[in-house]
Amino acid sequence: MSNEVLISELEAENKKLRAELEKAHEKEQDAEKSSTATLFMLEDIGRSRDEIERSKKEWEATFDSISDPLFIHDKEMRLIRVNRAYLLVSGEEKFKKIIGRPYYEVFPKIDGPFKTCLKAFELQEEEQQEVLLPSINKAFKVRFYPIKDENGSLLYSIHILEDITEAKRAEERIKEEMEVTTHLLMISEATAHTTDIDKLMQQVVHCGHEIMRCGICLSYLYDEDSRVFQPCQEFGLSHELIPVFRTEPIDEEMEFVRKAVKGKEPAVDQVGAIHESHLQWLPDFKTLAVIPLIGKTGPLGLIVGIYKRPTETTERDKKIMVGISQQVSVALEQARLYKESIDKTLELSHKIETIRVMNEIDRSILSTLKADELLETVTRLISKVIPCDRATVSLVDRERGGFIYKAGFGTAVVQKGAFVSFADMSARGIVETGRTECVNNLSEMTPLLPIEKRFLDEGFLSHIRVPITIKGNVAGILTVGAKRVAAFTKENLSTLEYLCSQIGVALSNAGLISDLEELFVGVVKSLSSAIDAKSPWTAGHSERVTKYALDIAKQMGLPEKELKDLELAGLLHDIGKIGTYESILDKPAKLNDEEQAVMRQHPVMGAEILAHIRQLKDIIPGVKYHHEFYDGTGYPEGLKGEAIPLHARILTVADTVDAMGADRPYREGMTMDVIIAELKRCSGTQFDPKVAEAFLEVIGT
Repeated sequence: MSNEVLISELEAENKKLRAELEKAHEKEQDAEKSSTATLFMLEDIGRSRDEIERSKKEWEATFDSISDPLFIHDKEMRLIRVNRAYLLVSGEEKFKKIIGRPYYEVFPKIDGPFKTCLKAFELQEEEQQEVLLPSINKAFKVRFYPIKDENGSLLYSIHILEDITEAKRAEERIKEEMEVTTHLLMISEATAHTTDIDKLMQQVVHCGHEIMRCGICLSYLYDEDSRVFQPCQEFGLSHELIPVFRTEPIDEEMEFVRKAVKGKEPAVDQVGAIHESHLQWLPDFKTLAVIPLIGKTGPLGLIVGIYKRPTETTERDKKIMVGISQQVSVALEQARLYKESIDKTLELSHKIETIRVMNEIDRSILSTLKADELLETVTRLISKVIPCDRATVSLVDRERGGFIYKAGFGTAVVQKGAFVSFADMSARGIVETGRTECVNNLSEMTPLLPIEKRFLDEGFLSHIRVPITIKGNVAGILTVGAKRVAAFTKENLSTLEYLCSQIGVALSNAGLISDLEELFVGVVKSLSSAIDAKSPWTAGHSERVTKYALDIAKQMGLPEKELKDLELAGLLHDIGKIGTYESILDKPAKLNDEEQAVMRQHPVMGAEILAHIRQLKDIIPGVKYHHEFYDGTGYPEGLKGEAIPLHARILTVADTVDAMGADRPYREGMTMDVIIAELKRCSGTQFDPKVAEAFLEVIGT
């Protein structure tokens, strides 16, 4: 082998070795770099461990430095970490004694986990709730924070307990102050706008119960006559004790009452300091607070607060009670003055109304001379001046031995006009003695006679019976009755006695007038009979005409006064015939013109005769114009239609009907069928159609 080839091979081998050395060197360099990186990494890890340890210590220091109790629990509610504040409130000394235990067995000690805690676990959201722990007299606001891993799975929960005890107490104090202020304003509103004493005291006990924070609040009003404090309103009593309260007044001489009233300021006593046994009906109580209500002239009442537990009152409480006392005292005195003024006003109004009604009764007595109308009016007016449920007047019938119920209202025991025997009611003694009878409770009377028993069955319990006297004799009895015991007063009796004296005078006058009227009507009837007796053909004519006329007038609805006038006009309508010759009245044939002219003068002559009698002036038109025809063809003046007085138009029909039905010397009387036919034929000519129609209705055609 040549040197060149050898050199060439050595160079190649050398080149190869150099290449391998370079690779080895590169590997050596790479190894050196890797070793340096590892050293650096180890140094970083060491530094991280130190940092983590420091952060852990800082976190633990921060966790423990928080003043609010904190704890962390796992899914089984076991404690895994707590701060020192939590350890302190739990009452334990070392962490290891509580770690791993369910938190609700450590603090707060409750039956199980918070419901909000369970809800936070379920929803994996933040929650909070307030917890009151009566055992340590504290309140906490508990916040719940769920902790999750990077995948969102729940790991454990952090609880923060914020002590809100003082805030709650401040809130309660503010709330109490607001309630006290509200109820003080309610009392102020009531005292400013309430004049009803019962409503005022009802509001006072309700508000006083809240302001004084007592279990029961009672109010009493002072009665000057009996010198005791009478029960008024209550709040807080059980239903079964309310009736007892209503019937148990408080004596002003009782020690705790005298102490408050004499001192004119609220008095608070513990049960041991109260010596009297006057409140034994109340349930057990430990403290009694009395607020006196004092007016300008003396005590007005009491407000009494009952406490079931021993209660101490602060200066502030006493100042509030003093304020209530002053405010309610002023309002109560004003309400009493207002009530007194109202009572006096009502009393005066009642007296004025009584005088007015009495005057009305007097006018009624003087304005009528009809006994029935008089008695009915008086009994109706009695109820306006005397509170009663019935009022009746019965007149004495000595011949039959009893009473006749004439007028009144309020009872169905006896019907008006009915007769009651003396033996059936106790009023017989009034007739015999003339004395008033007063019965305060009918149910206590023994024995009860039939009428009184029926009154009792109707519900009447008391009555007054006053005799009505005429010329020294009992002519009747006025009775007022009521459906309550002892319903009447001395003033009521005086009023009834006065009324009975007036009724007696009025009945006496009415009797005299009635006698005069009967006498007057009797004279008129006698005169009428004398006129009719001038001819045998006209006997009874005036009385029959009067009957027809009254029947027509009643059918037409004429009032009582006009009926009386029409009755007299009917009886005297032919009085002018006194001056007519009997030869004309008894002529058996038709009258000639001269005789007819004489006959036609009798209406005018009748009017002239009556003109001299003042009491008969109202009947003259009927007498004068009863021969006028509706179409104006009658006599004496030829009046027509409505110009003819109504009484005259009625007498025209009545006179003609009787004349047609009566026998005359020159003809026989017509039958009723013929008379009816004539009435219908002449209606509108001789007769007023309305009057003719009324007569036809009377006889039923």
